[in-house]
Amino acid sequence: MSGLLTDDDALAFLASQVEAPESSRSAYWEEEAKTFSIAADGSVKGPTVLGNISTKMSPLHNAAHRILQWPFRRMGRHYETYRECEQLGRMIARRQGRQFTHDLIRQVLSLALIRHHVNLDNPTDCNLVIGDGLGVLSSLFLLATPHRRTILVNISKPLLLDLLYAKKAVPGLRLALVAAPNEMKEALSLPEINLIAVQADNASVIAHAPVGVAANVVSMQEMAAPAIAEYFCILRVNNAEETTFYCCNKLYKRFHDGAESRFYEYPWRPSDRILHDSICPWSQWLYSKRPPFWSYRRGKNRIIWHRLALMAKESP
Repeated sequence: MSGLLTDDDALAFLASQVEAPESSRSAYWEEEAKTFSIAADGSVKGPTVLGNISTKMSPLHNAAHRILQWPFRRMGRHYETYRECEQLGRMIARRQGRQFTHDLIRQVLSLALIRHHVNLDNPTDCNLVIGDGLGVLSSLFLLATPHRRTILVNISKPLLLDLLYAKKAVPGLRLALVAAPNEMKEALSLPEINLIAVQADNASVIAHAPVGVAANVVSMQEMAAPAIAEYFCILRVNNAEETTFYCCNKLYKRFHDGAESRFYEYPWRPSDRILHDSICPWSQWLYSKRPPFWSYRRGKNRIIWHRLALMAKESP
């Protein structure tokens, strides 16, 4: 890539890269990326773990999801912005032409928790989404904090899908794809750019942006240890005065190649200030149309933990 690419040029470049090798792609994603393809209109062919793209939106389906989601709405009652976040989530679902499913309400609850603990008013700081599912969390940040830029980093194939779906969710979205520090600087200087996309192999450029808050929801558990370490380093050395990280992932996962991922072995530090730390109830509970309707993920290898931490900073 040569020079800053924006909007359709950025999407066209990413489309040309979806099958190219990537050093940051874990063994898990080497297999998952083979299972689906992306058409020019953003439609997906084949099974994907990126999210539930249900287009069943009859009044009956809408009512069923609303009823089955009542325990999750109760989980949100502790957060003063939950209702606003849910309204944004439902708006995203409508604009993307899909049902407001468990995938979306989980992201809504995550944003409500973040906003409960973190002040997102500073317009000079950026939001960072490390991996996304159909652009949902990025779109939530863009709509909830339109005064701030959002940075989205992912491996190329899911990144393209994230951007296509974010464009549906956020009217007038202007995006840039950056691959070098000078391009990040240029993108940050353009007031019309509100979403900055980064391919995972170029993640180091994020350190040149002021990351006020970062979030990763159930995708860091799919990464190799060196990639996880790089993201933690970025969160510690970027030039924001404070960086808060919301991390929601399995406590333990074993990959196809025998490698293992452990939440508590991520490069946390004793000097990180923990704002919230618990099993994630909205990821641990599931719902379905069949009795008993709600089920809890059981077993030590199925526990999903979420932590919100003010990261100890260090010099680049």
